[in-house]
Amino acid sequence: MTSYLQRRNPTVKLAVLLVIFGGLTIVFDPFTPIVFFTLALMAAWILGGIRPTQTLRTLLPFIATVAGIFLANILFNRLNATADALFYLGPFKVTRPALTTGASLSFRMLSFAAFSIAFVRTTDPTDLILSLVHQLRLHYRLAYGTMVGYRMLPLLQGEYEAIRAAHRVRGVQEREGKLAVFSRMKRYSIPLLAGAVRQASRVALAMDARGFGAFPERSYRRRMRVSGQDWLFLAAAVTLTAGLVVLLDVAGLARFGVGV
Repeated sequence: MTSYLQRRNPTVKLAVLLVIFGGLTIVFDPFTPIVFFTLALMAAWILGGIRPTQTLRTLLPFIATVAGIFLANILFNRLNATADALFYLGPFKVTRPALTTGASLSFRMLSFAAFSIAFVRTTDPTDLILSLVHQLRLHYRLAYGTMVGYRMLPLLQGEYEAIRAAHRVRGVQEREGKLAVFSRMKRYSIPLLAGAVRQASRVALAMDARGFGAFPERSYRRRMRVSGQDWLFLAAAVTLTAGLVVLLDVAGLARFGVGV
């Protein structure tokens, strides 16, 4: 059984993302991104069937990056020289503007990532390409070329595993440690590149044999359409985004612009 978000038109979901990202961009406080981050987790769970633990597990690489950005902001913020100190981390003075700026940027990035994960996990790539062609009038040659490249990523992963297995069979040992990553990259990059070129040549030959791109238009077995439920979903997203921003502004928590 498909979830509510899976049944929505991909172009409409892209429009919803743009609306939410726009609402997050015009504010510069830590509270609004926190509210939207929570909203992303709940929407993915209730509407998309993705549990918050699954979303957070996918966000782990982003969380590590965001933690570094947060630390850099609170330690090297330009306002630290003039603002009063809340506390000290060794020789570094931590101020309220630095904490506010760091938290705002960090939770904004996490919100962007969480909404993007919900979109990717609930959108079929083929439906997305068809929707871009039918709703946004993207040329089908560009759209299908993008989809072919996307579909080749799992093939490259399989090629990588096959190359590693072939090296182990031949007795090539993989060294451990951080510097060994560069050694493996050098050893596997050339076979992977050669395999990618062969795969691309086969796909290009197959597309030419079928006359792909020979005509300005083409027929489709299935067309993506925007239903009334999709329009209702977009209207609800716009209303909710604007309502949350206005509500936080009335509560004195939202801050617009770059200044804090």
